Amino acid sequence: MYITQLEIDNFKSFARKTKIPFFEGFTVVSGPNGSGKSNIIDSILFVLALSGARGLRAEKLTDLINVNSGKNTAEVTVTFSDGTTIRRRIKRTATGYYSYNYLNNRLCKQSDVIGFLAKIGIKPEGYNVVMQGDITRIMEMSDTERRKIIDEIAGVAEFDHKREQAFSELEVVRERLEREEILLNELVARLDALQHEREQAVEYRRWQDKLEHLGQCRGAALVRKKEQEIGTLHDLAHDQQAALERNAGEVEALAASIEEARGRQQAVDEEINRKSGPEYLELVGRLEEARGAIKLGEKTIERLKVSRDENLEAVQRVYMDSKRAEAKVEECAGQIRNLSIDRANLAMELSAQRDQLAAVEARIASESKEVEGIKDQLFERLQDLESKKELRAKILREQDIFIEKSRMRTSERERLDARIQQVEEELANKQAQVADYSSCMADCEAQKRQIERGLSEAESTLFARRSALDRLKKEIRENEQSLMRLEAQQQAHGDAGGKAMDVVLGMEGVHGTVAQLGRAPPEYATALDVAAMGRLRWVIVDTDAVASDAIRYLKENRLGRVTFLPLNKLRPPILSPLEADPGIVGYAVDLLEFDPAFDRAFRVVFGAAVVVDTLERARRLMGRYKMVTLDGDFVERSGAMTGGSQGKKIRGFGVAVDDEIMRVRATLAGLEAEAGEIEASIGRLAVAAEAKRAERSAVDEQVARYRMLVDEFQKRTEVLAGERQTLGEALQALLESAQTGGEELARLEADLERTAGEITRLSAEVDGLKKKLDDTEVPALTEQYEQLRKAVEDIERRLRNKDADITDAKRERQHFANRIEELALERSRLETKNREIDGEITATGEQIEGQRRLIGELEARQKEFSNELTGLHEERDRILEEIRVLDQRSLELSAVTERIRMQIDALDERERSLLAELAVLREQAGDVETDLDLDVIDVGIAEAERALKKIGAVNMLAIEECDRVAARVEERTEKKEVLSRERMMLLERIEKYEKMKYDAFMTAFTAIDENFRDIFARLTDGSGKLILDNEDNPFSGGMTFAVQPRDKKVHLLSSLSGGEKSLTTLAFIFSIQQYMPAPFYALDEVDMFLDGSNVGRIAGMMNELSGNAQSIIVSLRKPMIERADRIVGVTIRPDKSTYVTGVQNNG
Repeated sequence: MYITQLEIDNFKSFARKTKIPFFEGFTVVSGPNGSGKSNIIDSILFVLALSGARGLRAEKLTDLINVNSGKNTAEVTVTFSDGTTIRRRIKRTATGYYSYNYLNNRLCKQSDVIGFLAKIGIKPEGYNVVMQGDITRIMEMSDTERRKIIDEIAGVAEFDHKREQAFSELEVVRERLEREEILLNELVARLDALQHEREQAVEYRRWQDKLEHLGQCRGAALVRKKEQEIGTLHDLAHDQQAALERNAGEVEALAASIEEARGRQQAVDEEINRKSGPEYLELVGRLEEARGAIKLGEKTIERLKVSRDENLEAVQRVYMDSKRAEAKVEECAGQIRNLSIDRANLAMELSAQRDQLAAVEARIASESKEVEGIKDQLFERLQDLESKKELRAKILREQDIFIEKSRMRTSERERLDARIQQVEEELANKQAQVADYSSCMADCEAQKRQIERGLSEAESTLFARRSALDRLKKEIRENEQSLMRLEAQQQAHGDAGGKAMDVVLGMEGVHGTVAQLGRAPPEYATALDVAAMGRLRWVIVDTDAVASDAIRYLKENRLGRVTFLPLNKLRPPILSPLEADPGIVGYAVDLLEFDPAFDRAFRVVFGAAVVVDTLERARRLMGRYKMVTLDGDFVERSGAMTGGSQGKKIRGFGVAVDDEIMRVRATLAGLEAEAGEIEASIGRLAVAAEAKRAERSAVDEQVARYRMLVDEFQKRTEVLAGERQTLGEALQALLESAQTGGEELARLEADLERTAGEITRLSAEVDGLKKKLDDTEVPALTEQYEQLRKAVEDIERRLRNKDADITDAKRERQHFANRIEELALERSRLETKNREIDGEITATGEQIEGQRRLIGELEARQKEFSNELTGLHEERDRILEEIRVLDQRSLELSAVTERIRMQIDALDERERSLLAELAVLREQAGDVETDLDLDVIDVGIAEAERALKKIGAVNMLAIEECDRVAARVEERTEKKEVLSRERMMLLERIEKYEKMKYDAFMTAFTAIDENFRDIFARLTDGSGKLILDNEDNPFSGGMTFAVQPRDKKVHLLSSLSGGEKSLTTLAFIFSIQQYMPAPFYALDEVDMFLDGSNVGRIAGMMNELSGNAQSIIVSLRKPMIERADRIVGVTIRPDKSTYVTGVQNNG
């Protein structure tokens, strides 16, 4: 593959686009100094991205753009023999420049070009393009820099990069190895400490066994005490059962009154449902449609106002253009006046000159009577000549006028063509828009019909769901009232179930759980349960010692976990006064009934929790308090909110956990779930219906917008069609005028040529007659006559020019006058359009007012419905209040009943608890029986506990922990060994990269050295070689040449003459090229420092190399030119741009 063509445009000295063909073989580019021949090589470097700006003898890339052409771009394209093209273009901008690269006419990155060239052997380090300074640079390099040329060719940098990566990995391995050693040392220390803990664990277990035996004895003593307490509970339960039966009759009477009130409420609800039927929904739908129409009209007015403002801006622009045209007309009028004055002066001057001409003519007549015949002939010929010249001037004036008219016709035709094209494009665009918007309008209308069907279905379904929801809510209210009666009197104590709780509650110093020791009024029971949250099962004890004993007992017997509140250590928060707000009920702890002895415990349980009436109140007070509502919604001071329905039974203050509560709760949960589903469905349907209405309004707006656009574009289409017809007629008339003008111009040229011939003939005759009159005064007078005649002709010419200038000024004035008329028409059109827009705005405003009147009528009708519904709602509220009062009385009676039941249940539960405790105590005592008192047993337990306390905290899992730590020590030891092996592998890899780097360098060096020995011997008939400062470690030193030209001693490069240095450097470059072959080579005046014989040798070498690769060299030397296959000639134009004279085969 080789270069077949190089195209240069505005690059350096190539101001004009130049194409240079290249062929296989050896080509020399030659020309004078400064002609730009080296710029050919620069262009190759530029397009192939083989050098930066400084390598191309420029400070920056924009310096490569020719400075004389006035263009801001430079471009070079190279074409290869396989059809591949590479193009590069730079463009100067106000802030810098842009550079573009193209591979096969496709925009690409510069790296893509470099990668493509590398595949075919063209690389920057390959020296396939050698510039003037490369020879000198290599000669002046230090030995180390010269050696780095071999580094670059051998790819040493890649091995250095891999070596640095290996060093980075080695550092990571070293850090990991150090970390493993630290962890291993810590584990060994931990293993030593665990040995001591294991010895403590053995002693601790011995005392634990003794403590367990004493605990069994204590259980046997407690069994006797609990059996006595159960007998007392039986007597109290009998008294409470009698009081319970007395309240049952009164509760039944209240239930009948409540049922009658509920019947009246149901009748009112049915009437409300009837009033809220389809007629009301239709009224709401019409209101929504009217509001949507108003919104659409307002948007239409807003859009029309924007169009009107745009038209006003256009009117302003037309006005300014008119003013500029009027100013131009005034300017042309002034110019015409000045030219007319100048013409009058010239006419006066012409009259004076003609008078002088007549006087000279009279003198000639008086002085030449003897040569009357010749004089008459002379004057006749002069008059004929003058007549012909006037005729020629007239023809020239007519010709100028026709040429000016032709120019104006051409300009007008270009304007008409451009305007016709604009009109046709706009017409096609508007027609396409009309079709598109008509289609969109039809789609929107179909969509609107579909939306209206969906809206009707949604409203029907919504009405049916709301009726079902009202019936369901009624049933839910009935179940909620039943549940309120039960929950308001729920037992005060919580579930003390569980083995751990049973054991703890039987211990000395334990008073009971929070739920057992507190009593909540029915109206606050839910709020207080939520405020206490998970603390209901906390256990209140006398001291922290009791709590510690209980915790230790639970831990030793693996019975579970319990939270204790020791009264001697509790630090309750200090409560600040609450702000005066009717919705704040009070602090939760102040609303609970409990023994004052437990005040500190309950203040810790409830903290600063405040009870408020509603969630809305809590939202307003958010951030000031931690609050719980009467319905059980919880609001943190931070803003977190917890609430919703409670699907689980509450076992807290005032809750009776029995089958009735569970049944009511299950029923209510099912009803609420069903109501939730219906409400969610109603919400979805309402949202869907609202979305349908909004969608319908949006579609209406779209339809109106599309209709307006279609009308506007159709009107514009009609205007454009008329303008296109007018422009076509004007263009046709212009073409016919141009054809007639061309024929007239041809006639004038023929007349001008004929008149010129006659003037030449008459001038010759006048000259002959003048020679005959040379011996008289007639010639001098004739000469004077000729001068005056020429002056007259000059004045006449100037006068004609003034006439032409006046004509041009009048034509220009007429042009701008026509322009003023066009602008006036445009302004009139815009004002008419604005009047139409004002009319549309007024009509739309009237429609909006009509819709507003309709809304007023519909809202009045809606108000009538609302008043009727308001009366029914007030009636229902009165009935509900009556039901609430009855329910309240019923709840009070139920509360009394439930308190009695609660006491009975508490006695029963206490009995069950005691029985459970007896079972636990009997199980704890086992087969042990004792007559010891509890005090004696407690002394023994205290002694064992002191011994255990003296031992302190013991890790009973020390043995298992020892095994685990030992296993981790072994694991970490193995990881350390793996990291050590990985470190050795990395060191071996680094050593391998060093060897590969050395081998790659020596391979390249040896091959280039062999090439150098051969090439230098052929060029000089001597010998030479490459020498490394340190062959064992070539990277620590440099490289130089040891050469022995013919009949001379061995010298290093620094000791050679300039020509010998150049020849040696060229041999080195040829050696590199032979090691890294490329499809072409380009060299720029590399023979400039060589004598003739050495140039011949270099030329022979180039001729030989061109057999395998294309060779292009810039040279002025004769031997080089003679050996070339072809010569490209380069010279410089007068405008200092480079001109390629051609390509010559050197056959």
